[in-house]
Amino acid sequence: MLPPSLIGSYQQYKSDTDSIAAWLASTAKSCGYVFDVVTGGSSHKGTATRLKGKARAEAKKKQDAPSAKPTLVNKYIIKIKEFVPLAEFVASKRGVSIPDSLITTLHRVISARREFSTKIAEEGAAADELGDHKHEYFVGILEKVEKVLHPQAKPTSTAPIPGPPGEKPDTVATDSFSNRFDALKLYEPSDDFMNAPGIERPKPSEGDNTVYEAEQHTSLEDLDIALTMLINDINKIRARVEWIWSNWRDGSFDLSAAAIATNTAIDLARDLMDEVKPLLRDQGGLSKVLTRFYLVQAMRKGYDVAELPTNGPNNFNYDTYDIADGTYILTCRMLESLSTVLQPGNVPLYKDGMFGHYDPQSDRTSKSGLEKFEEDRVLLVSFFTELVALDRVVGYYPVKDEFLRGVKELSKTGEISFCLVFAAQIFLDIHHTVRAQAARAFGTLETNLNFFDKEIDQHLEYHSDIKIRFKNWAAENTKAIQKTQTRIRWVLSDPVFSAKLKAYAELGQPVPASMERNRILKMSPVLSGLMLYHFRAEFWDGGIAVANAWGSITYSLHLYNALQSEKLMSQRWSDMDLVTTVMEDTNFFVGGAPTDVAGYLKKFCLQMGATAATFSRNQRRNTSVHSRSGPRTIKEGAPVSAMFMGRYLRGTGQVDWTAEHVAEIVELGLWETKGSEEEGTLRLGKIEDPEELKQKKKKHNGPSAPMAKLHPEQLIRSLSFALQGESLEFALPYTAMHRKCWSLLRAVRTRCDPLPRQMYTPACMEQESELPFVVGWIFSALVEGRGTKVLEEASIAVDEYVRAEGSDIIDLLGTLGMPVVFREQDEDEDEV
Repeated sequence: MLPPSLIGSYQQYKSDTDSIAAWLASTAKSCGYVFDVVTGGSSHKGTATRLKGKARAEAKKKQDAPSAKPTLVNKYIIKIKEFVPLAEFVASKRGVSIPDSLITTLHRVISARREFSTKIAEEGAAADELGDHKHEYFVGILEKVEKVLHPQAKPTSTAPIPGPPGEKPDTVATDSFSNRFDALKLYEPSDDFMNAPGIERPKPSEGDNTVYEAEQHTSLEDLDIALTMLINDINKIRARVEWIWSNWRDGSFDLSAAAIATNTAIDLARDLMDEVKPLLRDQGGLSKVLTRFYLVQAMRKGYDVAELPTNGPNNFNYDTYDIADGTYILTCRMLESLSTVLQPGNVPLYKDGMFGHYDPQSDRTSKSGLEKFEEDRVLLVSFFTELVALDRVVGYYPVKDEFLRGVKELSKTGEISFCLVFAAQIFLDIHHTVRAQAARAFGTLETNLNFFDKEIDQHLEYHSDIKIRFKNWAAENTKAIQKTQTRIRWVLSDPVFSAKLKAYAELGQPVPASMERNRILKMSPVLSGLMLYHFRAEFWDGGIAVANAWGSITYSLHLYNALQSEKLMSQRWSDMDLVTTVMEDTNFFVGGAPTDVAGYLKKFCLQMGATAATFSRNQRRNTSVHSRSGPRTIKEGAPVSAMFMGRYLRGTGQVDWTAEHVAEIVELGLWETKGSEEEGTLRLGKIEDPEELKQKKKKHNGPSAPMAKLHPEQLIRSLSFALQGESLEFALPYTAMHRKCWSLLRAVRTRCDPLPRQMYTPACMEQESELPFVVGWIFSALVEGRGTKVLEEASIAVDEYVRAEGSDIIDLLGTLGMPVVFREQDEDEDEV
């Protein structure tokens, strides 16, 4: 079960109700209550019905029989009408302690139901007789349970308990809907309900692993509560997504960070929606329910039902656009219209201008409701057809966002899900927020993909003349790099464009001059951002593997650190300073960077997985020069970003993310925010305090974490900052840095030769694969008292290199849209 404040309003309400049912059923069972178990299908469901007479005796005998094969019961559905009998049974047993959490939870549910009913009454809505009857009945049941179990408790209300409602299903005509909801507004539960500190719910009896759930009513009253709570929650998520893209538009967020946070936000919305699915289905489906909800909001704003036509795809009062926008009805209607005209198996071909043209330079705020709708229609129709073509013809695509996933589900089921509607609305919201800046997203992606393509060429060419044969780098790794390059070029060629060319050829029609490549990526900043993450993650993972295989970055850093400590460098190596700024020291040094001669060799040997005897002139025969632990590699890095690799890189990760999953990921982050967003003092920086980092790691393994205090939209905010904090580390071109470091080690070997050969053995610097060992020979000479000449010669080589090429990686990042500026570090500020 999710932490209480990580779930939505309705999930919290339902969890409260289920916990009451679970405590009553489990406690009654532990006191001897026997349930009438009704099995069916693959799961065993039961109703909390008290058996009598012979039936009860037989059931009791079966439960007590040691040889009887136990019946697996996965779930009990506890009927609301059984709450009071269960409570009375428990109350009749001596020694049963009534937890305070039960009484508190009862109060919370009763208050939530009554607040909702009061809100409707205050707005003047005429209550649906059947729905209100069930409302009063349920509240009365809960109050009766409280009175039975806790006679001294002050009742939440004095309303009499009405008799149980009939079992007839609710049927309400569309035209009577206006009377029922004419003043309903987006109800938000009270702060007491949503922000109750340290929510604790009653738990089932110890050892009882059965799942108990309260019977779910499907009346309009229950739908009202569920839908209003749900839309309130997802509108908060929607607002957070707009915040994300306004920050991206203004240059504060990285594209891939914004895209992952957005898609995760839709995941969390889907998780909230899943709880309401049964109610939507039983009340006529998504479109009917959203239509009703829209009518309610419009009538509350003063519109008469006669002014609100909803029958037919083009019959709508667009003066109510802003109201409709908040209820998702227009987006739902557009998707319905699109789905009905799609012909099975065909590639949809959208003709530009069919519904007008989208002008991102225009001022949306000055548009009428109809003009806003027409703009949305152009955007949605043209992009939806791209997604359908991708699904039907291309099939494979490196990444899938929730919009594409929803279209794939639509193709399989023929049903439009609420999550698809929400994803489509997010797509429109992003365009409303960034306007003409949307094209910049694909520009960023294209620049990076072209860089990756060129980087592979340079990497393969650089190593084509190096005769290195050692176990750390298999030939399969090079083949994998070449396959990555093939996929990059395939994505840039646009497989959807190729599919449409083929479709036009088969129809014998000319290709429109307006048809352009990569429209799907140009129109979707989210897909562009996820695609950027996909290849960036592949290069991050592969770049670290290259650096580990050759040891280039690590051992160059050891030499640079020694030269800095001995004050033999005339300037800073900016590129290496960047690496050590964004990555943890534990990746490069065991126990921190050394500052003395003995430490240089010791830490170098520990990192390399060798002993100091490796570099001794008097090495004894048959003496092992390898440590048991082996070489240490770069392991820790970008912990939050790396958690999404399964889903967006390998296509093997979980897709139905919940708030609990996201909270666990965010807790891995090593970045924090300080200051106030409202006051303009907000700063993002790395956590540097060792004690704070230590405590943070402890919390990872604990039963609770700070993220458990956040609501879903606040959780997305935290995720956005965590991803943004890691963006520079994740985007750093490690393969290019590897080549720079390897070239540096070559220059050091050339400059220092023949000193190490004279001191040790002529063979000590011959093999290219053993180039990092030159650092070990230099440190060994210092430790053995052979003078500082060799170190001084190395400093000349490093200084010359740094002067000529020491900031090439930073310059490269600038061309990729990630400028890096070093400045003097103020107190409590990050270095970059």
